[in-house]
Amino acid sequence: MSVRGRVVYIITKLELGGAQKVCLALHQDLIKSQMISTLISGKEGILVEEVENLNHVILLEDFKREVGLKLFFYEIRAFWNLWKVLRSIAKKYPDVIVHTHSTKAGIVGRWAAFFARIKYRIHTVHGFGFHDYQSWYIWYTIFLFEWVTSFITSHFVCVSKKDKERGSKCFPFFARKSSLIRAAVDDEKYRMAKKSSKKWHEGAKIVIGTIACFKPQKNMIDLLRAFYKLKNRLPVSIQSLLFLEIIGDGEQRQMIETWIQEHKLEDQIILHGWQNNVDQFLHTWDIFSLSSLWEGLPCAVVEARLARLPVVAYDVGGIGEIIKNGDNGYLVKPGDWRELSNRLFDLIHEQSLYQKCTDYTDVLNPFYRETMVEEHVKLYRSFLEKSK
Repeated sequence: MSVRGRVVYIITKLELGGAQKVCLALHQDLIKSQMISTLISGKEGILVEEVENLNHVILLEDFKREVGLKLFFYEIRAFWNLWKVLRSIAKKYPDVIVHTHSTKAGIVGRWAAFFARIKYRIHTVHGFGFHDYQSWYIWYTIFLFEWVTSFITSHFVCVSKKDKERGSKCFPFFARKSSLIRAAVDDEKYRMAKKSSKKWHEGAKIVIGTIACFKPQKNMIDLLRAFYKLKNRLPVSIQSLLFLEIIGDGEQRQMIETWIQEHKLEDQIILHGWQNNVDQFLHTWDIFSLSSLWEGLPCAVVEARLARLPVVAYDVGGIGEIIKNGDNGYLVKPGDWRELSNRLFDLIHEQSLYQKCTDYTDVLNPFYRETMVEEHVKLYRSFLEKSK
């Protein structure tokens, strides 16, 4: 088989997130299009075990997502090690493309590729690293780094229309060197033809589910508050049938466990940790909810809709490009956990509304894995053609 190009994917942490799923899907499927890929990542994350024995995977010890002055020495060493790897690849394969994912990997990876004399540097925006919940100096620092780095970026891939619009306003030439390619999910695993109706008053469990890393961005405390309010609002006869199942883990786990214990909800809020068989959980849930304060376009929302789950989420990032109020779920103003709770109550209280949301026909073809890979291959080949 003749190889028609090489792509190096760079990401800092292999946790169970949308950016990571995109990287792995591309890394595994690119060979079908007669292209070879290399995946470079740090050694942290649940998905490390899945990739560490694969071909063309490089795990760097010092390549971590955390950033700070205290870690400055490690940042320099990580950059140097990444540059050495990229320079070695560039010398061996002149037709290489570097494609970065996530904020830190995007900035560090594009500059390492630049100094390694790799001509084409692509970055996927999974939501920008600067947002309204940062102090002004952190916001401007990240924005400045992104702004300067945009000048050495060959192309931007956006997973949501909202990010494409924001990038076009913030960065020079972004509009003309960017494209929209949806982050893919394994559609065959999650898709359900129809979700059977349930009658809460007949003793059926009511399971609300979510998937999130326990960090400030995901704002789990709001979902916990919404659940507690919802439980107390339901008739006493079905309060014990209400459950919240959470897939995820992270730095705020202790805080979440303490909150659950203080509100005596140990039997109704289940922390599953990270799971590799997420599809099996979604197929047993009744509603999906997300209380993130900022996002790109989370794959979990697409997976939930493939599984026919009504989605109640804060209206952030590109979630509104999937969820339509009253049709397949509800969007709520970020931070309004009381309204989040009210919308969850509506879906449980009004059986006809719940059934309407589960039966809604979503247009999710752009999120299929095969579609995403094809769109990326077209993009890569457009750059490789320029090199001939």
